[in-house]
Amino acid sequence: MKQRVLSPLADLVFKRIFGQEKTILIELINAIIQPPEPVIDIEYLSPDLLPDGKEGKVSIVDVRCLDSKRRHFILEIQVIRQQSFQERVLYYASKTYGKQLPKGKKYNELQPVFLLSIMDHSFDTSSDAWLHRYCVINEIDLNKRLEGIHLIFLELEKCRKLGNFTMEKEQDRWITFLTQPEKFLSMSTEYLHNYPNLLKAVELLDESNYTPGQLLAYEHYMDGIMSWNSTMVESFDNGFEEGMEKGMEKGMEKGTDLTIAIINDIRIGHKTIEEIAQAFGVSIDVVKRINGLI
Repeated sequence: MKQRVLSPLADLVFKRIFGQEKTILIELINAIIQPPEPVIDIEYLSPDLLPDGKEGKVSIVDVRCLDSKRRHFILEIQVIRQQSFQERVLYYASKTYGKQLPKGKKYNELQPVFLLSIMDHSFDTSSDAWLHRYCVINEIDLNKRLEGIHLIFLELEKCRKLGNFTMEKEQDRWITFLTQPEKFLSMSTEYLHNYPNLLKAVELLDESNYTPGQLLAYEHYMDGIMSWNSTMVESFDNGFEEGMEKGMEKGMEKGTDLTIAIINDIRIGHKTIEEIAQAFGVSIDVVKRINGLI
């Protein structure tokens, strides 16, 4: 590709790839969510989750679809940490589950709802696991569960640190696409033809696929992310300085998982400043500023 390659995690690009290309979305669902029976076909639904009454809250998800078995699938991309995110996705899933039955339908006609949250920050810092699956389980016998609502959380930050994903596994290929799309630029088109959906997704990262207005919106989005990261780095700096005598605890409390992850990579010493900046999507100056504090 000769044009600039856009980030698949940007809202506009993510929705263009997974919200408009059925075969690509189907492959991602089967690779990451891995429902009991693979998805064969889907029908895109409106991303708006409308309330039951006038006073209810209108919720908008990133991608929503229904498969041929009438199962619901929702995808949410989360680049920066937000308060009450877990509660929000549970609300989305339960709202979708509860709105399945119009008047006259029976409860046994309810179909499962699967919500995949793709997160570019840490979700569970107490575990090295990067894929988390939640459902309704029996608190005494954990092997017993109620099928209905399934929440899946994919932590890209941990995947990016591992970096040991291969082209042999479908799940690995899509994780690599989300975390290190630049890797595919060195692969020949002939080789990528073995993975037609992946090839198409990579091609859709080329800026030539987007209008000037869309590219402007993309720039505003990425600038907003960079500004947020810079603000959080400054917050970390202040906390770090305040807590120098007490160790890093104070600074960590006021910082973010992103900043801490950058510090870890700096201390490990396996990557250059430029490589760390590229891996975490921040400017080289931001990494240098953090490096000067430790």
